[in-house]
Amino acid sequence: TIGKSEYVLEKAEKAFRKAITADPEILWGHYQLARIIFVKGDYNAALEEINKELAATPENLRALYVRGLIYGYRSQVGDLEKAEKDFQRFTFWAPKEWAGYNDLAWILSKQGKYSEAKESISRAFREIADADSNPWLWNALGVAELNLQEYAQAKASFEKAREFAKNLTLSD
Repeated sequence: TIGKSEYVLEKAEKAFRKAITADPEILWGHYQLARIIFVKGDYNAALEEINKELAATPENLRALYVRGLIYGYRSQVGDLEKAEKDFQRFTFWAPKEWAGYNDLAWILSKQGKYSEAKESISRAFREIADADSNPWLWNALGVAELNLQEYAQAKASFEKAREFAKNLTLSD
């Protein structure tokens, strides 16, 4: 429960399954179903649904972000490289959305590509007006810097992340 609203995954999943049964190419149907299944932790089924969304609506590149998350959490050979490609494509498609850069940096760091992760966050700072107050971006930058043994910079980045995280609300 967040605020006054409540997430009821089973009810939402049932409704989206009904919608895509009625119209398999319904806009956002497989996308939303993939998100629900992802949250429930069935990454293979979530991947099937997000791929159906991309097949039905190839212009919905927001689906690449969700697929990148699925690949990032799934632990099969080659998934991190696939996640990297999806997040790269997503950030080029939606250059003003901070989460794409943040999750690209996460995947790059998981692969030991710390310089590239740092560059992803640097791009976010250049592209997005209020990125310099985003605690998630500062934290991702700190992780990259720490692994690059740039200890003073990492400390400063983590301190900024902590400073801005103090302003986060439950809904954030």
